[in-house]
Amino acid sequence: MAAIIAPFLAAAVASAVLLTIIMRTLPADFLGAAVTERSNHTQAARQLGGLAIVPVIVASLWIFGPPAGLDSQFLSSASLAAALLWVVGFLDDRHHLPETIRLASQLAASAVAVYGLGADFRLLPELLPFLVERGLLVLALVYFINLTNFMDGLDLMVVSGLGIPLALLAGFSAFGLAALGTGSLAASIAGGLAGFAIFNRPKASVFLGDSGSLPIGLLSGLAFFRLGHDLSIWAGLILPLFFIADATSTLFMRLAAGDNIFTAHSKHAYQVARRSGWSVWRIVISVGLLNLVLGACAAAAAEHGLFRVAGILVAAIGVGFVLLRFRTKSS
Repeated sequence: MAAIIAPFLAAAVASAVLLTIIMRTLPADFLGAAVTERSNHTQAARQLGGLAIVPVIVASLWIFGPPAGLDSQFLSSASLAAALLWVVGFLDDRHHLPETIRLASQLAASAVAVYGLGADFRLLPELLPFLVERGLLVLALVYFINLTNFMDGLDLMVVSGLGIPLALLAGFSAFGLAALGTGSLAASIAGGLAGFAIFNRPKASVFLGDSGSLPIGLLSGLAFFRLGHDLSIWAGLILPLFFIADATSTLFMRLAAGDNIFTAHSKHAYQVARRSGWSVWRIVISVGLLNLVLGACAAAAAEHGLFRVAGILVAAIGVGFVLLRFRTKSS
């Protein structure tokens, strides 16, 4: 238990302290987020979260990861991949880089991160050849990086939508359902987000920015990959299912409408809910409660027979219900 609590608390305190220092040191207009017609916020805020959280998470991994069983190959690869996205994200926050550079960096970072999982890491060895599975993992990680970035559009959304599932994953590890190293990874990310939440609560004074959402998406994706290996691939899919379902359903809806999917938009279910009158707190609390249900579903889906079927069905119904409520234009 201490191996999970320690990285969570250390990352939470360190991210809050470092973010406070950064906010007081940098100019007041540095990385300011513009308010546009697509914005889900009405107040000025700064995209500084990633500058503090990502270094804290990486440092936490190197301090607490080795005793928990994370090997040097994984730590080096994950750190290098996160650092690449951290730098690219910062440059994009400052200068709006071309999509080609963003995508190339995400593919490179994902390939490095997947390599760090090790040659023995397999999720579907009975169904897929090694190289095919590796390629799919890289693509899945790129997608998770982007959907985390897509879903980072409302105060506390990443904290509620990703931080809670990661905290639950860490809890699985504390009770022996997943490897200690997997739990340490999840606890470090969840702790960093907990410290960030102090400044990101409504009305937020700080956002993650691309320097935060991109590397956090990568590291979180790795955590869910590892959970899929340690416990069940169903558990690895169900815990972040709200983020996956909102981003994916929105993508298909935009494709069906003939939209250019590479242009900025504000059509995610949680964004529709906000524009139709839902308060920020009502949205993020709804997502948080759903994620607690998904935690139970993930544990059930790791079993066999009726428990697995029930876990998958309840997870799908719960996520579908929340998405439908968000997209219903009434407060």
